[in-house]
Amino acid sequence: MNKAITDGLVFMPPAFAAGNLGLFSRGDGVPGSDTYASFASAAFVPADQDFGGCLEIQKTSGTQKLRYMGQT
Repeated sequence: MNKAITDGLVFMPPAFAAGNLGLFSRGDGVPGSDTYASFASAAFVPADQDFGGCLEIQKTSGTQKLRYMGQT
């Protein structure tokens, strides 16, 4: 792609913030997948001492998935 096509497009998902964890899937990322919004082992930490605002997930399986479900 060249600059004329990509100028103004945003390819990164939004930053984690309180209230938007429903945009991030715990599964394969298709509509209707389980999200981190209601997951007891995940939370947005607004003032982590090392990372500032970040998503904190307690690993509950061998492979922990995190996929953005919005359009990029």
